[in-house]
Amino acid sequence: MTEGKKRFLRMYICFNAMKLGFKQGLKPFIGLDGTFLKGHCKGQLLVAVAQDCQNHFYPLAWAVVDKENTLTWTWFLELLKYSLNLKDGTDITFTSDIQKGLLEAVRTIHPLSNHRFCLRHIEANWSKRIRISGEMKKYLWWSTWSTYEEDFKDQLKNLGELSVDAVKELLRYPPQNWCRSYFDTLCKNQMVKNNFTESFNSWILEARGTPILKMLEDIRIKIMNRLREKEEEVRTWGGEFSPNCLKLYAVYLKVANLCTVHFNGETGYEVSEGGDRHTLNQVEKKCTCRSWQLTGIPCPHTIRALKYEKEDPMTEISWWHNKEAYPMTYRDKLMPVRGEKF
Repeated sequence: MTEGKKRFLRMYICFNAMKLGFKQGLKPFIGLDGTFLKGHCKGQLLVAVAQDCQNHFYPLAWAVVDKENTLTWTWFLELLKYSLNLKDGTDITFTSDIQKGLLEAVRTIHPLSNHRFCLRHIEANWSKRIRISGEMKKYLWWSTWSTYEEDFKDQLKNLGELSVDAVKELLRYPPQNWCRSYFDTLCKNQMVKNNFTESFNSWILEARGTPILKMLEDIRIKIMNRLREKEEEVRTWGGEFSPNCLKLYAVYLKVANLCTVHFNGETGYEVSEGGDRHTLNQVEKKCTCRSWQLTGIPCPHTIRALKYEKEDPMTEISWWHNKEAYPMTYRDKLMPVRGEKF
């Protein structure tokens, strides 16, 4: 109510089909973002987007708000929490561009969640504070891609030899929010960028330039078609796992063939890869390189150890990458609706 008149303030949408798809076939990994509306009515669209095993975006919920701040993000996350039964955020990983008001809202609504920061956003802010060379950017990315702490520290050391200030400015952001070495491994996703939510925003770019009701209707129709198209896509897969998974596994397999392995006679393996050496515990399903834990796909050291035992490493690929998970994500549909006159 404004000046005694009812005015539109905000609106939240989360279709039941998207709730079911998230619960049945998606990893507990959610990207959060805000984007401007481009039509006559100004405002912003807050979005929550998941990611399927092919790294395609999967829209979960979106909301039209007047502005992006702590109040609107808190309101949005409260509703998302209820829609997806996220509770206090335990076992959930969020990723974002560190938007205004979002960090505080996540801490309030999902205090036990993990929260990653998009490295491209960090890189942009980092570059504004100090002069950055191409070599320094290289070590920034190598440090974020490091899957275990020792390698991360080595990359920071290399960066520090170029600029102590660069390291100091970089560490203004806690490494657990942007470096794989410290990521939680439950969500089986090692993404360091929030580009899949940006892909969704680009996908609805034309709709964002229309009046609010038409925009929401256009988004609904686009998603209705997308659910059908993605379900049909799995029929083109050649194996039991997603093409993305098989592509990464093939890379790991080539590296594994160059590794040497030693077995302690129980559950421990020592695997050497060039000048690097890692230990593997098959019972706990853990390698000290952490790639297996991060992705759900056996790392080169795991593959080499299992081949030593004459076992099939592909049996250790996480269910999230399985051919069964994909159709379970997309099998529930948006139902057609009649026009306004009805």
